[in-house]
Amino acid sequence: MSKLGAIFLLIIAAVIISLTANLIRFHVSAFLNQLIFSVSSLILIELSVYLYGSNHLYWSILLFIMTAGYSFKLVGGILAAIFSMLLVYLQTEGAALVLLPVYLLIGTTAGYISQYLLNKKRDHHRWLNMLMEQSKHLQVFREVSTTMQRTLQQDLLLKVILTSVTAGHGLGFNRAMIFLASNEAKSLKGIVGVGPMDVKKGYEVWEKISEDRLKLSDLIEHNFDSNFTDSELNALLHSLEIPINDQNVFGIALSSQKPVIVKNIQKEDASQVLIFDLFQTEEFAVIPLINQGKNIGILLIDNIVNKRPITLMDTENILPLANQAAIALDHANLYEQIEEMALRDGLTGLLNQRAFQTILNEHFPFEGKGVAPLSLIILDIDFFKVFNDKNGHLLGNEVLMKLARVIVDSLRPGDFSFRFGGEEFVVLLSGTNLIQAEIIAETIRINVEKTTFPGEKTQPNGTLTVSVGTACTDHPDIKSKNELIEAADQALYKAKNAGKNTVVSFKEFVSIE
Repeated sequence: MSKLGAIFLLIIAAVIISLTANLIRFHVSAFLNQLIFSVSSLILIELSVYLYGSNHLYWSILLFIMTAGYSFKLVGGILAAIFSMLLVYLQTEGAALVLLPVYLLIGTTAGYISQYLLNKKRDHHRWLNMLMEQSKHLQVFREVSTTMQRTLQQDLLLKVILTSVTAGHGLGFNRAMIFLASNEAKSLKGIVGVGPMDVKKGYEVWEKISEDRLKLSDLIEHNFDSNFTDSELNALLHSLEIPINDQNVFGIALSSQKPVIVKNIQKEDASQVLIFDLFQTEEFAVIPLINQGKNIGILLIDNIVNKRPITLMDTENILPLANQAAIALDHANLYEQIEEMALRDGLTGLLNQRAFQTILNEHFPFEGKGVAPLSLIILDIDFFKVFNDKNGHLLGNEVLMKLARVIVDSLRPGDFSFRFGGEEFVVLLSGTNLIQAEIIAETIRINVEKTTFPGEKTQPNGTLTVSVGTACTDHPDIKSKNELIEAADQALYKAKNAGKNTVVSFKEFVSIE
């Protein structure tokens, strides 16, 4: 065969080998792929030996050594160098041992370069993934911060926090629950959770989110929808109150102010056993919610559906959101306390006139959405000016505080009591007719009469008493809120004129007149 023909045949063979190898290597594992690549180079070299003889094998075998070193790093380079030396020795019948140092140098160099390039590629991908992850977290924090700044309502804040933790567009945990500190931070009470109670429910929710292509903002809007929250999960949470102590995982997280990851349930920790029994999770993380050293609560996260392990990096990523959530929840709590204080009488703790107008509007049957009928009781202390003149206003304030407690203790759950001003008090009874209101009014009067008040011996009758007027919207002459108040006030006036320490209803007043 001529030299030109041999070159032409070698080129055709190289093309065929390359096409065949590429056709096969994309359908096999990475190891076989690299093996095919190295063996192909060896086949090509052997073909050149067949066509041109073994005179060029000393240097052409370097192609195989380099491909093996590139494919299998340092080990591949060394093994290929030794194998090549043996092959050269067998096919050239010469002493090839002197070539071994050169082959080893080429093989190790190829292996090192390949390993270096691989490490650089891995570093590039790791940094790229990290940057993408950080970018995603920043986007989540931006959306969450914007939403949090719009409200001081605790329910909405909890909804935003849990959604951002669990949504695939957020931090992506399968399930999250919030416990808030209560009873002077001695225990944690379960408030709300987002996520499935079991794996099946989790996949159903994920499929629905995928079908509807919901974004984080959409999920925030839908998260209290029954399609996305598990009522069983929240029912369990609401019934749960866990004491905080140094022995359980919740106390450890709050005292150390650091997240704690539970990989396996420790049976000596009752709180871990309780979480496992109720929520069937063996691995979870406890994230403390702390603002300015004050324990706000706990965020508990787990991956009940995909079983993805929770890492230290996961908890580090969630800490900024947890800190932001703690600040927002603390501010919301303070705002609610201020709002509550604005509706309370500072001396007795009862609701004030501002609260009375709001609640009356809500429950008045003709104008509001209240359930008819609505009864109103007005009462005040008999001879209270005499009491203050003889005993002073400080003792009078003590009497007012004690009287407020007697009124509250005489009412049913759901009844409202107010301090109307001075020694005058009001009670609103929704869904209560006049006969029922008279019974409650009489109960208040009797309880006041039975109670011992400081300084009451100075009263004209030697005991502190109240006069009571009642009225109800079931009376045909009462059609407005002002008429209801005026009717009860007229009844009270009649009770005063009837000798005090008595209950008079608006119907009696009408019949008397």
